[in-house]
Amino acid sequence: MDDINWKKPYQWLFLYAFALIGVGFVFASPMEILYGLEKIILSSDILITDYIELAGVGPTFVNVGLVVVITNLLMYVNKMPIKSGNIVTIGLMSGFAFFGKNIFNMWFILLGTYLFCALRREALSKYLLQSFWASSLGPLISSTFFHQGDITVKSVLISVCTGLIIGFVTPVLTGYTQRIQHGLNLYNGGFATGLMAMMLTPILKAFGYEFEPVSIWSTEYNLPFTAVLITAGLVLIVMGIANDEYAVTNYKNLLKRPGNPSDDFLILDGKGAVFINTGVNIIVSTIVVLLIGGDINGPTIGGILTIAGFSVKGKHVRNILPVMIGIILSGLMRGDGAVSTPSAQLALLFGTTLAPVSGTYGALAGVAAGFIHSCVVLYAGAGYSGVNLYNNGFCGGLVSIVMHSMLSEFFKPKEYSEPSESMKPKKKPEEPLPDLSDLDLFE
Repeated sequence: MDDINWKKPYQWLFLYAFALIGVGFVFASPMEILYGLEKIILSSDILITDYIELAGVGPTFVNVGLVVVITNLLMYVNKMPIKSGNIVTIGLMSGFAFFGKNIFNMWFILLGTYLFCALRREALSKYLLQSFWASSLGPLISSTFFHQGDITVKSVLISVCTGLIIGFVTPVLTGYTQRIQHGLNLYNGGFATGLMAMMLTPILKAFGYEFEPVSIWSTEYNLPFTAVLITAGLVLIVMGIANDEYAVTNYKNLLKRPGNPSDDFLILDGKGAVFINTGVNIIVSTIVVLLIGGDINGPTIGGILTIAGFSVKGKHVRNILPVMIGIILSGLMRGDGAVSTPSAQLALLFGTTLAPVSGTYGALAGVAAGFIHSCVVLYAGAGYSGVNLYNNGFCGGLVSIVMHSMLSEFFKPKEYSEPSESMKPKKKPEEPLPDLSDLDLFE
C-alpha cells in the first residue's frame, strides 16, 4: 500500500469535519456551544430527537463535526484506505450526528468491537466500519447511562455492558444478515442493529428500564438549509464535470445499475460520475421533501446526507424515485396529513434503502416496496421503542426479505456490472511479430 496515496483522501475528510465545526462557531459562541453539547450528551437520543431544536444550530454542527473527526481519526490510525464503504460510513455518521449520535454514546460500542478483535487476534480495521454502523444503538447507551436523569453505579454498569455486547456481536451479525436480504436492502447495518435492539430492549424493560417516546422536531430553518444543500449539490456536479471529461457519459452508465451493495460506483464509473450522482441526489431529495410540505432540519438533513453517502455505492435518482413515489402515495391514501408527518419524512428519505428493489426488478416493484415500507416502518420498531436510529434499515430488511421471495419467483433480476468505457483496463498494444522473411531456415 502506497504510504502517501492512502493518506491523501483524509485531507478532504478532515476538511469536511472542520468545516462543519467552523459553521457551528459561526452560529454560536463557545459558551453556547459547550452548553448545547451538554444538552445533546445528556439527552436520551431516542427517535426523534432533533439536535437543532434541542440545542441549537451551533452546538449541533459542532457535534456533527466532532463525530466525523473521531470517525476519520479511528480510520486513519487503523490505516484504512478510503474506499466506497468508508465514504458511505462518513455519510451515515455525519447524517445521524444531527439526531441521535454524539461524541459520547458511541464509545462503549466501539470498545466492544475492539475486544472482539483482540479476542480473535484480528485487526480492528476489519470490523471498524461495522462498529460505526452499530452506533445506531447510541440511544440505548444514553438512555441507560442517564436513566431517569441520574448517573448511578448501576446505570453506568448497565450502559457499559450493553455497549460492549452491541459492539461485540454486531460485526459478526452483519455478515449473516447480509445474506438473507439478497442485496435488496442497502442498510444492512440497520437490519442487524434492529435485531440486536429487539433482543436487548425487552430485556432492559423487564428489569425496570423505560424508554419514553420523543418528538423534538424543528420547522423554522427551511430557507437557509435548503439554500446550503442545493448549493452543495450544484458544486458537486460542477466538480464532477470539471475533474473528469468522461463524467457525464459515465454518469449515464451509472444510472443503468441496479444499485445492489456490490455496485461500487467509484470503481465502475469513476470519481467524476460519483460527484455528479451525489450532487443530483442531494438536490432531488431536498426538493422532494419540500414538495410534500416537509421540513429541512436535523433529521431530514441526516437523511439527505445518508443518501449522499450511498451515492457512492447503491443509490441514484433512477432507483430512489420509485421508492419515494410509493411512500408518498401511501401517505396520500392514508390522508390526514400522513404524507408529511415527521415519521413520513424520515421514511421518504431513509426508505430509499430499498433502492435496489426498483433497480433490480423495475420501477413498479420500487413503488410497491416504498408503499409497503411506509406502513411497516410506523410499527415495526415498537418492540425497541425508538432506540435504533436505523429504524428504516430494520424495516427495509423485513420488506426486502419478503419481497425477494416473491419477486425472484416471477421476475428475472436486472444485472448490470459493466464498467464505464473510461474505467475499463487499458489494453496494451500488441508488439509486432519479428520479420523473418530474410531468415534462411535451411542455412
